[in-house]
Amino acid sequence: MQPDVMVIVQRLSRYLRSHPDACDTPDGIARWWMDDEGPLPVPAIETALVWMSECGLVESITAADGRVRFRRAGGDDLDARLDAMAADPQSVMPKKPPRGVH
Repeated sequence: MQPDVMVIVQRLSRYLRSHPDACDTPDGIARWWMDDEGPLPVPAIETALVWMSECGLVESITAADGRVRFRRAGGDDLDARLDAMAADPQSVMPKKPPRGVH
């Protein structure tokens, strides 16, 4: 995984840990969740979301307006897995390359 994407995964993991009800599009995530340290490229955010989705940490939903939004996945151990992802994304990442945004 690219270093910039790894940093985004860590930031997303921390954000979702602190904001468990957050749900937004990749554009919204770039604008509202990740803007504290300057703008991030939406394609890198999409790549990070795909990895996190493949790890079972986030899920995508299609809203009534047809746009895809991402939110925390469910699961009893999700907080621990988000903490692990924030600490070391490589420890939780799938072995296969990302397929694309779901």
